[in-house]
Amino acid sequence: MEELRNFESNEKPKDSTFGFSLNDFIHLLLRNWYWFIISVILCMAAAVYYVKKTPKTYVRTATVLIKDSRKGGNSDLIAFSDVAGVNTRKSVDNESVILRSQKLKFDVARRLRLDINYTDKVGLCPRNMYGFNPVALSIVNDNETDNFAFTLTIEADSMVSLTDFAGMGVTDNSSVQVIKAHLGDTINSPIGKVIINPTLYFNEKEKGHVIHVSKSSMAAAANLATVNVALADKNSSIIAISKMDSNPRRAEDVINTLIACYEDDTKADKKRVSEATADFISDRLALISSELGDVDEDVASFKQSNRMVSLESEAARNMSESDRFRMEGLQLENQIRMANFIKDYLLDPTHTNDLIPAAVAVSDAAINSNINNYNETLIRRDKLLANSSINNPMIQEIDSQLSAIRRSIIASIENQIATLNIQLDNIRAQENRALGRVSALPRQEKQIQSITRQQKIKEELYLYLLNKREENEIALNVVEGNSRIIDPAYGSNAPVAPVTSTIYLAALLLGLAIPLVILYVLEVLDTTIRGRKDLEDYLSIPFLGEIPLHTGTSEKGIVVREHSSDPVSEAMRIIRSNMRFIGVQNKKIQAVMVTSSNPHAGKTFVSSNLAMSLATTGKRVVLIDFDLRRRTLSKEFEQHHNRKGLSSYLAGTYTELDDVIFNSEINPNLDVIYAGPKPPNPAEMLLSERLDQMIEELKKRYEYIIIDAVPAMMIADAQIIDRLADMTIYVIREGLLDRRQLPDIERLYTSGRLHNMSIVYNGANSKTTYGYKYGYGYGYGYGYGYGYHSNDDDDNNSSKKKFGKKILKRKG
Repeated sequence: MEELRNFESNEKPKDSTFGFSLNDFIHLLLRNWYWFIISVILCMAAAVYYVKKTPKTYVRTATVLIKDSRKGGNSDLIAFSDVAGVNTRKSVDNESVILRSQKLKFDVARRLRLDINYTDKVGLCPRNMYGFNPVALSIVNDNETDNFAFTLTIEADSMVSLTDFAGMGVTDNSSVQVIKAHLGDTINSPIGKVIINPTLYFNEKEKGHVIHVSKSSMAAAANLATVNVALADKNSSIIAISKMDSNPRRAEDVINTLIACYEDDTKADKKRVSEATADFISDRLALISSELGDVDEDVASFKQSNRMVSLESEAARNMSESDRFRMEGLQLENQIRMANFIKDYLLDPTHTNDLIPAAVAVSDAAINSNINNYNETLIRRDKLLANSSINNPMIQEIDSQLSAIRRSIIASIENQIATLNIQLDNIRAQENRALGRVSALPRQEKQIQSITRQQKIKEELYLYLLNKREENEIALNVVEGNSRIIDPAYGSNAPVAPVTSTIYLAALLLGLAIPLVILYVLEVLDTTIRGRKDLEDYLSIPFLGEIPLHTGTSEKGIVVREHSSDPVSEAMRIIRSNMRFIGVQNKKIQAVMVTSSNPHAGKTFVSSNLAMSLATTGKRVVLIDFDLRRRTLSKEFEQHHNRKGLSSYLAGTYTELDDVIFNSEINPNLDVIYAGPKPPNPAEMLLSERLDQMIEELKKRYEYIIIDAVPAMMIADAQIIDRLADMTIYVIREGLLDRRQLPDIERLYTSGRLHNMSIVYNGANSKTTYGYKYGYGYGYGYGYGYGYHSNDDDDNNSSKKKFGKKILKRKG
């Protein structure tokens, strides 16, 4: 059987997970469109402020060729590497690290005076005046660790005023001091002695120009010289040096000065190497010159000691002397032999009267003369003996002469033989000495070769060092760097940051995303009822109607008035009309209990306005405040101190029912029974038979009894009172009830603990409700209708017909 519902399915969904669909989320976004507009406007305003406030950033890039022999960058002076004793081939990776070194950063900062900054303000954005500052600061006693700042104002007649001093050594009193001086004067200020000099950019139009001058430590200024160094190509030795800065000229100067400092350091290193090499060569030349002189002295001493000019001439001379001595010795031996032959010949008795051979040559002229005299005398004797006898006195005298001559010759020959032997011994000794000198030549040659070898080595080394000293002088005066600039620092005049299009797009997306995320998070975290769709999807309880959110004023909590056309009145008329179709076993509905799950659901509002709506139709209606604890209805009518009420009647304080019934003073057909004093035992009091008798009596007097009960989920009073009700209206308020409680309400319905239970959706907000769109049309002259309608714009009559058909089917 089809239940009294305005949706297709009768069964409660098995899935207890509550959520909302994409369609619901889109409706949520459309309902909150104004938050997106506000968020986008705020984000775009913030983006515009950020763009105007943020200094523009420019990029500058330079390309440099590192002379790396492995990648085609050989140095033209690489031939001098053997002089320096080092390998001149450079590694691109190492040079890249050197270009990012702190030393070079400090050198750049010192050369460009990056520790002193001049800034002014153009619009919202501060502007760095590097490169076009009209004045320049000079510090008398400059210290790289000082930090200070001041404001400089250019005035007329080349005057400047210094104010707002801050930094090291500045006291509170001196910080507000105002100092005026002429350009170029030495100024005694709280930060020390300074001089403000005009630059080429100074002109008379600078009057009133306010410049903020600051000095940072050199360590902090070195950070401004930080650059990005990257290899242009992995197969080349070209590196790209880039820097981003708000001042493009400063970026160019930093890059170009960094390259210059790198080149200067490289040249200084090479110059130091060349100077050290020159000192080394000079020292070695002095040492080798001394050693070479010692070697020359050794050669001279050796030749002098061995009486030689040269080894070849000495060998020839010794050989010649040896041959000469040998020949002289042979001659002497021949003369000795001839002398011995003549001696033996003279001593031989058989040759006493024989002539002495005159062919035998004797070197001694006296002996030869005696031999010739002897032979002549012997020939004369023989001639005389041929004509006379041996006894001839003349013959005898000649014989005596011959004997004397013979003895003289023999004596002379013996003397000559002795002399020749002495001469022969002398010649043999000299020959032996000459032969000894010849045999000693190889050893002398070895000694002289050793000495001359040392001499030659020293000479070659000395000449080599003389040659390299000249080469080193050339290298010292023609120093080449490790790099070659391909392109100096260059770049576009268009800033690379901030990227306005990206920022504006991000601001637009952020402006859309912020409310989107907030709404989504709020919806995800919001577990309360957000619309009628939640009830229709997860409850099978008949839906009696919905009441829109009322934000206006009311009298005693009652909004409905006779002939009123406000949304609440229209909603109450719909609920009132739908109640006519409800019946249980043909039993007329008189007692209607209004309850809820929790306080503040609007059950008192619903019960009082429903009672008023019924009363405007001419029906007699009594409204009873059964909330004996909070007495909300009584408070709305400002009767919570009235002791004549339900609790007094049930306690027997008042025996007559008329004593506790009061007219509402809003409509004559509407009476009210207030709660009365707060009892100590409300539950037990509601179980009394006197209550049942009272309800039966009221049914006789009134056509409708509206019971404003307590919340059914919190107190047992509602289920106790349910025995008196013909119908239970369960009020669920949007944004109050947790959706996780819907299964509990469904169990109340399926278990039948509440009679003829139906749902009234209270506080429906067209701005927050999703799933279906509801509204109430009203007005004069437009044929106004009342009722609720869905997106297909069904009117009230068709809704009633559908509602009635469902009731008839249910009865069948």
